[in-house]
Amino acid sequence: MGIDRPAAAATGEPGDWVREEEAQASFPRATFGDLARRHPAEGVVVLDVRRGSERAAGYIEGSVHIPVHALHRRLGEVPDGEVWVHCAGGMRAAIAASLLDAAGRAVVAVDDSFDAAEKAGLTFRTP
Repeated sequence: MGIDRPAAAATGEPGDWVREEEAQASFPRATFGDLARRHPAEGVVVLDVRRGSERAAGYIEGSVHIPVHALHRRLGEVPDGEVWVHCAGGMRAAIAASLLDAAGRAVVAVDDSFDAAEKAGLTFRTP
């Protein structure tokens, strides 16, 4: 992850980390195979949060591209619908899914290697 010297750590259970008036939240995780069974379909948005250099090597047809580092400023650009967010391996997708979930969006984090996308049957494009 790039964190060599953590300055803090969480202790206890997740339920201990929220205030009394707050509820725990979560969002679904899926694979590219799961996405292939849903896409393309009306109301399904595929959000690619990889860097531009990664996307230049290939992408899922019809996907929207907003790199994770810019997503917080560009949330309004994500089309309406259930957002299936992916990256190259799952970590950035989880971060992006958290941002979208906090913004009230229906989201699914694709927790899978991007190498599996084309193998799953998703239409793959190169620029």
